[in-house]
Amino acid sequence: MRRITLAVAAAVLATPLAASAHGGRHDPPRKLPALAVVAIVDSGINPYSVQFRDDSDLAYRHPSTYIAGFPKSAPALRLHLNLPYDKAVKADASVWASVVPKQLYWIPGTRIVGAISLGAGGTLCPTTVKAPPASAAFAGACTEHRILDDLGHGTMTASRAVGERHSLAPEARLVEIEGLGAGSLNWVTAQPWIDVSSNSWLSLLPQPLGKTGLDSTTAAFSKAAKRLLTVAASGNGAAFAEGGAPTPTYALSTGAPGVVLVGGHDNGHVTAWSGAPPHVVADAYGGWTAIHTSSTLVRPDPIACCTSAAAPYVAGAAADIVQEAREMLGATGTGIRGGIVAKGKNPHIKSGPLADGVLTLDELRTLLLRTADPRPKAGPDDGLIHWMGDPRAPDHTEYGAGGNPFCAGCTTLPAQWSSVPAGVDQYADIGYGGIDASTLDHAIDVMSGEKPMPQRPTEDADYALDQQARAGIG
Repeated sequence: MRRITLAVAAAVLATPLAASAHGGRHDPPRKLPALAVVAIVDSGINPYSVQFRDDSDLAYRHPSTYIAGFPKSAPALRLHLNLPYDKAVKADASVWASVVPKQLYWIPGTRIVGAISLGAGGTLCPTTVKAPPASAAFAGACTEHRILDDLGHGTMTASRAVGERHSLAPEARLVEIEGLGAGSLNWVTAQPWIDVSSNSWLSLLPQPLGKTGLDSTTAAFSKAAKRLLTVAASGNGAAFAEGGAPTPTYALSTGAPGVVLVGGHDNGHVTAWSGAPPHVVADAYGGWTAIHTSSTLVRPDPIACCTSAAAPYVAGAAADIVQEAREMLGATGTGIRGGIVAKGKNPHIKSGPLADGVLTLDELRTLLLRTADPRPKAGPDDGLIHWMGDPRAPDHTEYGAGGNPFCAGCTTLPAQWSSVPAGVDQYADIGYGGIDASTLDHAIDVMSGEKPMPQRPTEDADYALDQQARAGIG
């Protein structure tokens, strides 16, 4: 269900902007729209994709005019959005060449309110022999652009999070941070106008080292989880090792207490390699995604692989909950400040987390977890089923034994989670369960008071021990 539209947001801004933008003193203050902002730390983005397009009036206004705290100095990247990808990149060559590192930009005509390059985008130079897993997924010239995605991973994660089609937050605003690492996440945390952070990357050093100065990843995730809803991929363990090899998620430097770790299923089938234990899961193989070398293609593709694809999908669900909560309470603006996601009044809501007129970060996290489906099922955004999940000849042998670009040997089992009895505790494999469109609707119904908050005592007990273990290791 979608209870707010871009048309509504644009209508809120229908009062004249020009006088305010130029310092007019007698115009009444404009009401900011109820929105949510998702930040993706990854390899860059293909802003030409239809997945991020926005033809509303909002998309042509400087983000500082409707996002409180957004830097007024951020320049626009004005691109040829209506050309085919190859021609557009060529036409905009001078624009891409002018991009300055560590400078925040915005892209008119899209929902990309922010784009910044804080590191290399991970370009892979293809070889004559496609050695699986990752290098087999990419072809073309070995060129490194700032912000523009040369790898494909960042476009995929952004598409899974906020894509116009096949995401759970098609109205959210997007910030793309090119360059992996603690520095990028620290930049996100420092922006008070960002609500949700999605991270589909790992540090090679385990959590304890993150507290000793050898690696700052743990500290960065710990700080982020206290400021905004922080989502991270649980990682991809060795094949059929129950997600515990080479390391359980307790030891991940990205798994600080408060971070929502996302594992995977495949159209409701079991993926035994998904990093465990997670807190929730989402589809992790061949989901619908934008393609980084196309303006128009949106298709099920193996690049939407593994927990890297699952994490942003869950981040989109969190962002939509944020936006819906603000709409229900009449709250405006973006950003989670002082642990408050939304604050306002709605006399019609008599029960649930919004009954007191406030949604906190802790309540948002609890709502997301408890409304997850205890037994993940297939959804319309899941796309392909791995060949071992639906036994047949392999679909993508060029990607190696598992057919996945980013996880050699990772395969789906021909078993569905729905066949596991309800009374069996599966927290170690799927946490609270699957996130999809139906669970998002459930969360919104709980916020509106139409349904009670689900009681999940077994998972709550498991989660409490989980958080205790993470805090102890760190």
